[in-house]
Amino acid sequence: MELVYTNTVDDLVAVQLYFFDHDRGLRRLQNLVSMVPAILILILLFLNSQKGGSSLLTLVGMGLAVALALSMRRIIRRRLERSARLSFAHGRGQRTLGKHHLELTEKGIIERTGNGEFAIAWSEITALAETETALFIFRGRGAGMVIPRERVLRGDAQAFAATVRAHTQSD
Repeated sequence: MELVYTNTVDDLVAVQLYFFDHDRGLRRLQNLVSMVPAILILILLFLNSQKGGSSLLTLVGMGLAVALALSMRRIIRRRLERSARLSFAHGRGQRTLGKHHLELTEKGIIERTGNGEFAIAWSEITALAETETALFIFRGRGAGMVIPRERVLRGDAQAFAATVRAHTQSD
């Protein structure tokens, strides 16, 4: 089975954001990082109130701490997206831009690009994820390929995903 598609910088950013949104370990870290500034503000407010500080300042500070905790993840995600776009625009991931030919074999996936041929054994594939717009094939934490459905030039992305899933579920 063969699949031919093209990738753009938007697709490379999409795989980074998918990993950011769905990796459990990274999610725990995001929650922790989101709480640190809010906890620091609350500690400062507590110390201020112990010294007879303003109750208005305390209420405003508590509101700020809650707002910061709730918005921190969104802020981090936007910074990640901006950083990934800049990085890919300046050369990172050039091997993954452009046209890709994927072929399924008994041993795994053969990927052919303008930069050469790469073999991916079935045992190297750690996860397969599908969204309405893309198919993500991961080879470890955050490393993988994205197949944008709208840029499939030849082949059937659904059948391709089903075959990859069948080969990797038993591993």
